[in-house]
Amino acid sequence: MVFALAATAIVASAIIFFTALVVGPLMERAANHQAAVIELAANTYFELPADRRAEFEIQVLVNHGLLVSTIKQDMPEAVWDSRYFSLLGEALTARFGSKVSFFEDDDHYWVNLPNPNESTLELQIGFSSELPYLTQQIVGIAVVVLAAIIVMLASYVTVRRIARPLERASNATEQFRGTFAIEHLPVEGPKELRLLAANFNQMAHEITELIENRTALLAGISHDIRTPLTRMRLALELNREELGEDVTEQLTNDLAQMDELVENALEYASGTQETPESVPFDSFLSSLVDGIAANMPIHWEGERNLSLELAASAFSRVITNLIANAVEHANDVSLLVEVEAARVLVHVKDHGRGIPFDEREKVFRPFYRIDAARGGERSHSGLGLAIVKQLCDNFGWTISLSESEGGGTDACVAVNRARTE
Repeated sequence: MVFALAATAIVASAIIFFTALVVGPLMERAANHQAAVIELAANTYFELPADRRAEFEIQVLVNHGLLVSTIKQDMPEAVWDSRYFSLLGEALTARFGSKVSFFEDDDHYWVNLPNPNESTLELQIGFSSELPYLTQQIVGIAVVVLAAIIVMLASYVTVRRIARPLERASNATEQFRGTFAIEHLPVEGPKELRLLAANFNQMAHEITELIENRTALLAGISHDIRTPLTRMRLALELNREELGEDVTEQLTNDLAQMDELVENALEYASGTQETPESVPFDSFLSSLVDGIAANMPIHWEGERNLSLELAASAFSRVITNLIANAVEHANDVSLLVEVEAARVLVHVKDHGRGIPFDEREKVFRPFYRIDAARGGERSHSGLGLAIVKQLCDNFGWTISLSESEGGGTDACVAVNRARTE
């Protein structure tokens, strides 16, 4: 689109400059030339003997396309909007010393010229109404347009040669969304692009290796931590009577929170490698909510029977975390689905104490807590919203927090409908 606009601008500029620098002077030169021919024909006609004027009329018609008549014809005054004929009138006026009048019939324009020697004899000289310079103008414009097209084609080939490696680099970076496997770029093209591709490949290799090492490390830590946690649960069950129900229940909850923290940390570090697929969105969302909270109302606005290209497991995790976060801080939680032309908006609304405006970006940081502001009393891992943000970034969704009507928090996830069926 940008290239098409640039090409149009180039052609338009070329035509404007050609008209100003070539057509204008060409038009003025043609008008002066025709005025000179008319003046010469008129003066010669007046100076010739009467018996030779008929022969001269034929010669002027054949050689210059001019009609010479001494019979005054009753014709309407000529009306035109051409710059050329205005220039011709100015040139004839300058040559004959007085303003000349133009008339027209079906095929010709006529100009009345007085005889400076015989006041009773007045000439009418007719000439074609076609512009004499028009053919040259068309040829010139055609040459300019052809040259502009050649320049545009050459520019397009050059731009594509440079842009194609950049496009491949852009596509390669998109592979980081939801997966850590990335195809290396071919090292080709100009020197700068080869250097860019080589650096990109090295960076991709280092990032992939770093993520794999981090995931392996956390997986090992998770395994090593869960083993003593399991032994601690077993010890609590075996010593329940000795410790008492209250102490046992409190320690069991602490162990569950530690297990949740380990699981969330591992999930946050490992990301996801899920491939999006077509999902019947309304039934998918309904079954998802039924599995979390059977009594949660879902309100729809807009089309219901739609399919989306969606990473279903990742999206389920996003909605589950948002609902869990809302339930933790409020009793009244609902879902609102808005279907727009280009995207689908899923709102998870609660009517708790809400999140202060200056905290709405911070809550997506790992391990960030604002329990005092939200009024929550239960301890949690602090990774729920961080995982939501990470998954949304991976798959091109957007997550935003705002205030619900009547107070509380409105967490909105926007999913593009670019491939909606």
